[in-house]
Amino acid sequence: MFRLRLNKPIILLIVTAVAVAGSCRRIPDPPSPDDISLFAACVIPGTSSTIDIITFNVEGFPKAGYTSVTALSALIKAMEPDIVALQEVASEADFNRLVKLMPGWTGFFYPVNNDEWNLAYIIKDNETELIPGTLRTLFEDDYYAFPRPPFEIMVRHKSSGRELLLINLHLKCCGGADNESRRRSASQQLKEYLDQQRPGDAVVMLGDYNDEITSASASENPFLNFIQDPTDYTFADMTIAKGSQLWWSYPSWPSHIDHILVTNELTASIDTTLVIKVSPCYPEYEEVLSDHRPVGIRINP
Repeated sequence: MFRLRLNKPIILLIVTAVAVAGSCRRIPDPPSPDDISLFAACVIPGTSSTIDIITFNVEGFPKAGYTSVTALSALIKAMEPDIVALQEVASEADFNRLVKLMPGWTGFFYPVNNDEWNLAYIIKDNETELIPGTLRTLFEDDYYAFPRPPFEIMVRHKSSGRELLLINLHLKCCGGADNESRRRSASQQLKEYLDQQRPGDAVVMLGDYNDEITSASASENPFLNFIQDPTDYTFADMTIAKGSQLWWSYPSWPSHIDHILVTNELTASIDTTLVIKVSPCYPEYEEVLSDHRPVGIRINP
């Protein structure tokens, strides 16, 4: 039997050659934090006459280090919203780096005691302002329903004077009866809170609800309590949820689990609700930014 014998120098040369060949795969340079042209063909920018709001689960931001920071800066600037609600912000330091790259914007960060599951807002200063004393978290003592307490702020749209109460959600994930029960408990408490304590406020409750909203079954849809009260509440993205999976917010499952709920003070003012598909413009989207897609709403104030 013939056996090939290689001495150690030759083996080392082969291993080195393979390593060098493998390293030739080019890692894309981080995008410029101001390069809105990178995403321009895939987004509809906000306007100065409307209130444009985005919710975006950024999957353990920054999932690709500083590249994620600069890419998210460029994407937000391209979308030109007035307000962005973020979920899964893992690093406060990197969130601060992001805001520093965005002059004219202000960031608000809530450190959830839960590793990478922090919540945050970014608002555009020349369009909106935080109403002092309105930044707080809700249901902090109920870990069962709210492992990540909702993050509430009230803002004023400067040109119209319209005030909005925003509630940023990241509800319990995953399947199973217990997780479904936890989301149902959260939904019941949120509706009770809005009904009893915020009856006259224009509310936008947005974020990663971690469940779909189209089922008519109480055992499958924990948010039926809102859906069955159409006089007071509207899921602005319901048409998306009932539509083609090509436009759902969580394509890897696929499912549509990132939602925007508004109260009746805003229902007639809804102009557009859409899911923003960025990957055709930025092929590295999923490995750099998120496995979720941003969901946006445009409101005529």
